[in-house]
Amino acid sequence: VLLALYLLSFEALAARDGTIGETSTGEISIRLQINQGIQISNLQDINIDVSNQANKDIEVKQQFCVSANESGRFSIAATPDQTGQAFFSLSSANQETIQYELFFKGDLNAGVGDQLRPNVSSKQYPLSRNGPNCNGQNNAEIALKIPAEQINQASNPVYNGFLNLTVAIE
Repeated sequence: VLLALYLLSFEALAARDGTIGETSTGEISIRLQINQGIQISNLQDINIDVSNQANKDIEVKQQFCVSANESGRFSIAATPDQTGQAFFSLSSANQETIQYELFFKGDLNAGVGDQLRPNVSSKQYPLSRNGPNCNGQNNAEIALKIPAEQINQASNPVYNGFLNLTVAIE
C-alpha cells in the first residue's frame, strides 16, 4: 500500500507571504494524494525435496498477503515462465518437464482453493482494507499439486521454474 504525501509549498505563485506589520499571515498550499492500489506480499520461494518414489500426489501450500487501501474485489492471474503454455510446469536442464496444478484461496477459511489456469484471471474475490502486509496476518494461499506419476517418471534430478502472481482490482 502506497501512501504519498506531497507538500507542494513551492508551486508557482501558490504560496503567499504575509505583509510586514504587528502580525503577519502567510498562506501555503497543502496537497495529500493517497494512491489507491493493491499489493501482493510475503511471498517465499518454494523448494520441494523428494527422497523416494511418490505414492501419492505432492501438495505444497504457501500463504501470503493481498492487501489494499480500498475495498472492492480482486482477481489473481498466474503466469508461468514458459509463456503461452496451457499448463504449469517445471523444467530440467535438458527441457524435460513436470506438470503441476495450481489452486488459489482468496479466503483461508475456504475448503479447497479454486484451480487457476495459466495466463487467465481468476474469479473475483472480496478485497478489504487490511493494512500493509495484512498487519502480519496472511489472508491468501496457493497450493501446487504435482501428480505422483510425474515425479515417478522423472529422469532428471532437478526441475525449476518461475511463477508470476498478479493481483488486480476489479
